[in-house]
Amino acid sequence: MRLHLPLLLLALPAPGKILFQAGFETGDLTEWLSTGTRGQNTTPRNVQVQKTVVREGEYAAKLTIHGDDRFNAQQLRVQLGGPRVTVTEGADTYMSFYLYMAEPPRDRDNFFYWEGNPPPRYNNVMTWWVEPKEGGGTLIKYGTGNLGRNGVEWQADFSTGQWHHLAMHIHWSEDPAKGNTRLWFDGAMVLDRKLKTKGAEAVYFCQPGIHRSPHRASVDSIYFDSFVLADTLEEVLPRK
Repeated sequence: MRLHLPLLLLALPAPGKILFQAGFETGDLTEWLSTGTRGQNTTPRNVQVQKTVVREGEYAAKLTIHGDDRFNAQQLRVQLGGPRVTVTEGADTYMSFYLYMAEPPRDRDNFFYWEGNPPPRYNNVMTWWVEPKEGGGTLIKYGTGNLGRNGVEWQADFSTGQWHHLAMHIHWSEDPAKGNTRLWFDGAMVLDRKLKTKGAEAVYFCQPGIHRSPHRASVDSIYFDSFVLADTLEEVLPRK
């Protein structure tokens, strides 16, 4: 007698999808031309896709700010035009990249943020930056609100002369009891906190580079490599 056994079907999770990726392996800024976000002062003087300091592959980008890299009367900017994300209440964004500084920053350098498109106006909701540490060394910080003015939510020592990996999971909400930010620094989770992460805007964009407000004339450089924007966390954590 033949027995007909039931076939068990296992529901496997769908693989993550990479929404944007840029490792500068084209040898130029081609990967950044279709993001819909304008870069700022991306001249050869300010941005070099180079082979000397690289985390993965053959190329990485070096961005340098000078005292005359003006954006307006109050701001200096050297920035790549990063990807945009459509944000609804309760949506999730996952992103990561590598960054490196050969020398400590001479002043506060905002190197990454999420900012909403109007209406009613551009709204910077969170920022990451590096700054000189009192007594020597460098701090990396993350804060919410316009350029972090609502409060610093995480900070740590930042070692120069080595690459660091920063990964984020942003759960978007206007309600501080529902929004959430999770951060990983060099593979370790360093923040998991309920926060107000969005305003009324439906589209948010990022601009990696160096942003200063108000003007500060010292020259600083920062290197970037291997940007990944995805729809799952697994795609943005460091590969083992």
